[in-house]
Amino acid sequence: MNEREQIKIFWEGPFKINDILEGNIDKKYDVTSQSQGLYQIYGSHPLYGNGVLVYIGRTKDKNGFQSRLKGRWVIEDGSDSENVQVYLGTVLNDGKKYSDEETSNIIDKSEVLLINAMKPAYNSSNIQSANEDFIDDNFILHNEGNYRNIYPVLDSKYFWQPYQNLAIVNEIAESFNIKLKTLDVYDDEYYGFELNDIDKFKFNNTYIIWFGVSYEEWNESKVSLELQVYSEDKKIMKKIKSLKIDEFKYKKYDDEEENYFQIEFDKVFFELESESLKEAFEIKVNEIISLIKI
Repeated sequence: MNEREQIKIFWEGPFKINDILEGNIDKKYDVTSQSQGLYQIYGSHPLYGNGVLVYIGRTKDKNGFQSRLKGRWVIEDGSDSENVQVYLGTVLNDGKKYSDEETSNIIDKSEVLLINAMKPAYNSSNIQSANEDFIDDNFILHNEGNYRNIYPVLDSKYFWQPYQNLAIVNEIAESFNIKLKTLDVYDDEYYGFELNDIDKFKFNNTYIIWFGVSYEEWNESKVSLELQVYSEDKKIMKKIKSLKIDEFKYKKYDDEEENYFQIEFDKVFFELESESLKEAFEIKVNEIISLIKI
């Protein structure tokens, strides 16, 4: 078994933004305005209040934080600039000798992991944006020093799993010639598509079958992929909820705002090769359709 990479980021602060921009960071700190690394910005937010984590970023610029933080909209326009606090993090070598390229890579993947773990208010466009290189990485991130509100330890594998789920959703969609566009299917809650317009499946439009990832279900219950069956017709929904589907894992919701019937995909589905995914998916969906019989 390969030893997992251990990454350490040493955090210092809080700093006033002007001290960073003017190069006036106290010499008692290891970090300087010209250092390269990661930064956390704490400020006010109209929804979450004051003193909250609003942004996580990085710099690899030769002039470091001083250059990167100059004119940042999240400081000047997106928060209370007079009361913004900034924490700066640098890669802790801990006896190791990192090349410039290795340090750059550590900064990059640490930023992506931190953003997806902490989900700062103004980083929303970057959440769920990891590429395959980061998804395949296997590392543990240790935050040391004065890291304030972020987690002290983060495991990359825990946070990358949803991306593998999204890849399966994309693959199934493409097999039915459905072109998913990020803006069409991604929001803070779901990633997926409805099956009603796919000719392969024969069922009427009195109910809807949706396939994909529910971020809430993943975060709370680790439900990776699911089918949701729901209807606006309360009588039809009552029949759907009365189904006896012993061979499937499912959850019934009685809340009117969550009026759907949920069916999980089991572990075997995730272990299938690409060419078998579509066939297994079709079998499962058609089994459900035949059980509903509406």
